Amino acid sequence: LRAILTPLVAATLLAATAPLVMAQNRGDDTLLEMQQAFRKSDRKKLEQLLPVAKGHALEPWAAYWELKVRLGEASPQEIQSFLQRYAGSYQEDRLRNDWLLLLGQRRDWGRFAEQHPSYRMSDDREVRCYALLIDHIKGTAPATAADEVRSNWYGIRDADDG
Repeated sequence: LRAILTPLVAATLLAATAPLVMAQNRGDDTLLEMQQAFRKSDRKKLEQLLPVAKGHALEPWAAYWELKVRLGEASPQEIQSFLQRYAGSYQEDRLRNDWLLLLGQRRDWGRFAEQHPSYRMSDDREVRCYALLIDHIKGTAPATAADEVRSNWYGIRDADDG
């Protein structure tokens, strides 16, 4: 009896899990496609694939890529929605970094000042320069601001806006 039941149980388990494995593979393939589309800034492809990535463990990346390529045209409400939905995630902070850079380039100091305190990683020299500029404009810059600006200036490898 054991010789008959063991293969039957194994076959049943395999048959039951096969669709799950196939769905996971499809999700993985979708994420890989989205990564390639992001590298090419293919907005249409990212928009098309985003619904397929819903529920995948790497969905935050899919949502980040899709929003990042159109960040300049996205509404503040849409950006806030992403930041709230993925609060505490790496992607939330990366998008906030990207948005802060855009706000700085646009000289949107009000929104920049609202968002900057929530920026956790604080690893972007250009964002830090914008923050110091706002402090200078408000008259709240620390005494060490000039040294910090100089340090950031010398540390920036590529020409940027900040």
